[in-house]
Amino acid sequence: MTAMDTGFQLRAPWYVRERDHLSLQNAKARRPSIQMYDDSTFVERLLKDPRDSLKTGADDQWSYPVPVALSSGVKGRERFATSTLLTTGLRKLYQPGHDRFYALVVEVFCDQSGLPRAGSHEDLEVRFVMRRRFTSVTGNKRPVRQLARNVLVDLAKTQHRTVVTKGLPRDLPDVFWADDAARLRFEEDNAKLLNEVRFHADNQAWITGPGGSGWRTVGPLGKDEKEEDFPMWRLPPAEVGDCEAAHTRSLWFGVIPTFSPTHWVDSTKKTLPKLDEHAVYELLCFVRQKQDAARKCPTEASWGEATEPFRLAAPYDPDGTKNHTTSVTLPDFRRLAARAGSPQGQGGMRVTTPPGSALPPPSLKDVTDGKRQDVGPGGSVCTFAIELFFIVAFFLFMLFLPIVVFIFQLWWMLALRFCFPPSASFGILTDFFLAGNSLPDLAKPANKATKDRVNKLLGSPEGVDLLIKDPKFAAKPELFEELIAGMDPAKNTVTPAPPVSEEKPDDPMCGQS
Repeated sequence: MTAMDTGFQLRAPWYVRERDHLSLQNAKARRPSIQMYDDSTFVERLLKDPRDSLKTGADDQWSYPVPVALSSGVKGRERFATSTLLTTGLRKLYQPGHDRFYALVVEVFCDQSGLPRAGSHEDLEVRFVMRRRFTSVTGNKRPVRQLARNVLVDLAKTQHRTVVTKGLPRDLPDVFWADDAARLRFEEDNAKLLNEVRFHADNQAWITGPGGSGWRTVGPLGKDEKEEDFPMWRLPPAEVGDCEAAHTRSLWFGVIPTFSPTHWVDSTKKTLPKLDEHAVYELLCFVRQKQDAARKCPTEASWGEATEPFRLAAPYDPDGTKNHTTSVTLPDFRRLAARAGSPQGQGGMRVTTPPGSALPPPSLKDVTDGKRQDVGPGGSVCTFAIELFFIVAFFLFMLFLPIVVFIFQLWWMLALRFCFPPSASFGILTDFFLAGNSLPDLAKPANKATKDRVNKLLGSPEGVDLLIKDPKFAAKPELFEELIAGMDPAKNTVTPAPPVSEEKPDDPMCGQS
């Protein structure tokens, strides 16, 4: 990369500095602004008023799951949670599938006394790059594991949480190092262990070239190599809250990529995704004058400070998926039965079985007897209705869900399963418990109807029998009542509060208070 030119300065938008000057250090206040939105039409919202964005909260900070013991000090669904989340000071960006979208906004000034406006914008090009922070730890396993334990225990102590140290991860969570104050204190308390290991921080760029693309240490580029960058566009004067003097501002925005289908091959020949939830990223903006016929020499780029570091949420992140509802209606058997009486159309899923690759379905007797089945000749093409695949797949899901829950005793999974049976089901169970009954009483013949209802709620015809045999439920009968209560959608389904927008300070250039 070229050396930093003195032609321009890039700073956070004016409204970020005004809004955060009491809580941020001056150096951090100059960072470009990462602004969050909850709708895919966020660019229209940004163009109308660049100050209009969502306020970040606890869910927008990276959290680390750690094991906890089942505690009698809590009630309801919390009793079945085997992990808790420790929040770090690291920012987390979600996926578009989580209904979260992000823009990078920066303001450009001339690097002269008084920081005058950049003047004409037609001759400027503003872009940004994404960098990856890669930290490796070397040393004996014992001090590394001890440091990993101490990091999480320290976080738990500051957040007044009690964790099970025996089950803590053995890898050192680099998310801790985003919090400067906590890091300095931790270094003082663990100086001896830190002297036994070595940390190597590598700032990497995504480089494209004849040899392929991948993350590589920032440094001189080879022939025909280039660091990937992304475009930024100048924000026009806002439709509201603007004045003539504010029209001279040079505000630019770009869309932050939070996912990519691209893969790359690292130095160990492993094929890895370009973006994932494990790495720490940051963004840097640069500005340069465009090349024209009169300017034959290449112009130097002026680079700004990096944004705050962040991680990307995984597609299945629970804090992200809760923002987006996906509705699926199972195929209607009546409609499919009626359609089966008509000639087959061209639609459906066409499955080709290559020669020597057919797996013919065995009989149930062959499965129980352990009889060997030969691979079939194959070489066929079959077309199935897509509805048929979905029906069978959902049946298998419902068949194996109770097996996974009961065999591995993952009771918290039942708290993620909300069905809407007749409300009388939960009412009858409430009356059953109020009458002084408990879990073992469901095994009595007189309570067979209630037992059948509970089994239906649990999703298994043997659910009650398995719970009675479980030592935890035998020792604490009240757990059963709390488990059933935790599955009641009427008590546990809440409407999330709408996102809160950031404040909109007045532009000081307009002479407003």
